[in-house]
Amino acid sequence: GAGFGRDQDVRDAIVKIYTVHNRPNYYNPWSMYGPRRTTGSGCVIEKNRILTNAHVVSDQTFIQVRKNGDPKRYQAHVLAVSHEADLALLTVDDESFFEDVRALKFNGLPNTQQEVLVYGFPLGGDTLSITKGVLSRIEHQTYAHSSCNFLAGQIDAAINPGNSGGPVIVGNEIVGVVMQSISSAENVGYMVPMPIIDHFMKDIEDGSYDGFPSIGVTMQDMENPSLRTRHQVPEETTGVLVTRILINSPSDGVLETNDVITAVAGHDVANDGTVEFRADQRTAVSYFVQKSQIGGS
Repeated sequence: GAGFGRDQDVRDAIVKIYTVHNRPNYYNPWSMYGPRRTTGSGCVIEKNRILTNAHVVSDQTFIQVRKNGDPKRYQAHVLAVSHEADLALLTVDDESFFEDVRALKFNGLPNTQQEVLVYGFPLGGDTLSITKGVLSRIEHQTYAHSSCNFLAGQIDAAINPGNSGGPVIVGNEIVGVVMQSISSAENVGYMVPMPIIDHFMKDIEDGSYDGFPSIGVTMQDMENPSLRTRHQVPEETTGVLVTRILINSPSDGVLETNDVITAVAGHDVANDGTVEFRADQRTAVSYFVQKSQIGGS
């Protein structure tokens, strides 16, 4: 019925990405490690673009893509990349590549325990693989590609090398992009969630990538009652202590060390350094800072 037709649209929009990388050797200046080949996954979105991970195409010298079920490879190139958020957009110059493909649309951030499907081309075969799982938790995690700390969705669907860059789908729409898994854990994988993808897409609308803002301070949790007493924080007030202010950061000359940040963008900060971003769901205080674009307030 109609459901099958829509699922077929999702399958048709999934692409396998073949990348030749040549990484610089920073221990031996002006020399390279030499070319090597990897594969990843991606999906077609509006305006003839392909969404994938930055790490799938980093240090690339040559990229080809192939649609699900189509043996032909097409040459592709990078349009925009966010190494911080591990996201990239590619396109194919040969517009015939995008014929008969219905671009996938974005959805919002799903609820935890919601069922998700992961589409991609992991190792173990050459055809499209679809795995199923649930969104187990949503909170800040360290992105392996950049070591930055951003909101991430944890999913228990099987994720393997080659899945990187593939979409996480709910109701035939994109809710995230697969980025990494923990090899020492059972079925613990992570996706770049919609709020981060939205930020990236808005950021590059003007043709240049600016990145994610930071207020430029280091903070200490205030769970210790003696620490709160020392800084004269009232019993009913919670927050985090500013321990250092980075020179030339947005906070330089605005905040002072030993200030206590009690709220960000009107949202209370708890003593453990978390904020509530959805009813009964908490994540790092940087969430509301990272939602703004650089240059915002």
